[in-house]
Amino acid sequence: MKIFILAFVSFFISSAFAESILNESAFAQRYVNAVITKTEVVSADIKGRLEIEMTYSGGGTSTAYLDNAYMNYLSDPKELDVIIDSYISALTKNTIDVKANMEKAHIVPVIKDTGYINHITELMSKNKEGEFPFFYEKLNDVLYILYAIDTPSSIKFMPKEDIASLGVEPTELRELSLSNLMNTVESLQIKGDPSTISMLVADGTYEASFLIYDALWSKENFPVKGDIVVYVPSRDIVIVTGSEDVESLETVREIVHNPDNHWPHPVSNIGFIRKADKWVKF
Repeated sequence: MKIFILAFVSFFISSAFAESILNESAFAQRYVNAVITKTEVVSADIKGRLEIEMTYSGGGTSTAYLDNAYMNYLSDPKELDVIIDSYISALTKNTIDVKANMEKAHIVPVIKDTGYINHITELMSKNKEGEFPFFYEKLNDVLYILYAIDTPSSIKFMPKEDIASLGVEPTELRELSLSNLMNTVESLQIKGDPSTISMLVADGTYEASFLIYDALWSKENFPVKGDIVVYVPSRDIVIVTGSEDVESLETVREIVHNPDNHWPHPVSNIGFIRKADKWVKF
């Protein structure tokens, strides 16, 4: 089991190839060169760590945050051009897709941590745009629930204004978004051994979002030793074990903290234990 899961989630890069991997600055510059060449962007400036401010020919501006793009690149460096092209393509698709999908039925929950909240707040402060721009709820002291419009090309987090425009009360969001998620995901499976180490498998995007699906987290589904413990290193990786299973906990921690594992859409590297139908820091 230990060898299988390590092989399942590990990414290997040979030492020879690793020497040619772009650092963050070089990756950002590569993106800048490509976005000016391939779009209506007339200027693109690197303003911060993996932060690109773009100006369009029509005078509009936007900011691209390349954290996820760079993590995707580290996971598969040979696909550099494909990854950059996909993120550039999303620039033109996002606006069209979001407008077409701005409906209650497309609201989904997305799990983020305090690091993400603080990072975006800091960026907004630098740009003199104020506080964190999106509506969120606390799942616990570390994890937060953001709400987004799911489109074919992107996930757009929703500010309060978007939520209000759809006539949705904030108190309705969790139940509504979970219902939408259940309708969107074709299957939800538990892979591995639910009594020792298992993984939640859905659609490769919203696995972490199922932390809010209370009915799922029972000892009937996960007959582990002790209380249910989850690690959510990425939005598509949820690893489950038991609080009293010392060997399995060690295996899971090795997976999560393995420096060779580059999580493209990171959530948190700490564990969470199920207590009184709530997730608390383990």
